[in-house]
Amino acid sequence: MKKILLLLLCCLPAGMTSVYAQKLSAGELERFQKAEDSLVASADSMYRAYMYEDRIEYCHKFVKQLSNLLKQDNAYTYPFEKLAKKVHIISPDDKSFRMFNWTVEYKLAGFRYYGAVQKADGQLIPLLDMSEKIEGNALYGFLSNKNWFGSEYYRIMTQKSADGRPLYFVFGANNNGNGYSTKTVDLLNIEGNKITFGGDYFRVNNMPAKRFVLEYQKGAQVSLNWDNERGMIVYDRVISEVNQPQRRNTLVPSGMVDGMKWANFQWQPVQDVVPIMKLKDGQAPVNGVIPGQ
Repeated sequence: MKKILLLLLCCLPAGMTSVYAQKLSAGELERFQKAEDSLVASADSMYRAYMYEDRIEYCHKFVKQLSNLLKQDNAYTYPFEKLAKKVHIISPDDKSFRMFNWTVEYKLAGFRYYGAVQKADGQLIPLLDMSEKIEGNALYGFLSNKNWFGSEYYRIMTQKSADGRPLYFVFGANNNGNGYSTKTVDLLNIEGNKITFGGDYFRVNNMPAKRFVLEYQKGAQVSLNWDNERGMIVYDRVISEVNQPQRRNTLVPSGMVDGMKWANFQWQPVQDVVPIMKLKDGQAPVNGVIPGQ
């Protein structure tokens, strides 16, 4: 058994072996690996069960297993590499916390979002999805972990505040709208055992905003993400198919791309990040260049 555990430690990525060799004993490593295998099996069931109600039951089992495991000593040092193929596990650059996040389809085209933040000191803070109740102006105010606009988070990025504190911005997607979906960029703030979402770090339509919200027709392919080459957040500008922008289920990509750049400790809007070529009749671009320009 000791030889097997030694082999497992040797197979960890470079730089990781020494950390876990110091933090986890052979017995702890074996216990976490067995528990992770059980979590993966529960995750498969909560995603694939034929009956919707069975998926929720398996999800409740998964939540209990995960919560119990993350509360154990040294749990923060275990990487959960197998589980990361089933649920989102993302961390900021400073590794001060990590977020476990997943979604379960509990009825046809209806989703429940689940999440928990585990701090480096081992403290675990659950996120309670209230997205089906958060509408209108409520979506643009401060939210908490007990009143969370459930999202499937796919990125955490860090900026610095005016006083040098790290600011954690999370990118997420929610598909619970009636005929529309929502993507957001939000500030995640952790103080002790409390989490809040939202902050005065956004400017939208020349007005201050607590978060950036992009709504669009469900099923449309709309991007909202960090562009490393341009050094800014970029997203698809959406327009209404029927010239009724108040109807969110009619909003689709226009072909134009806008962005947000971090300046003066705030996300400032940038229009037309990708210029659109305007051709006259009979013209065609050659190697991306319009003739005569």
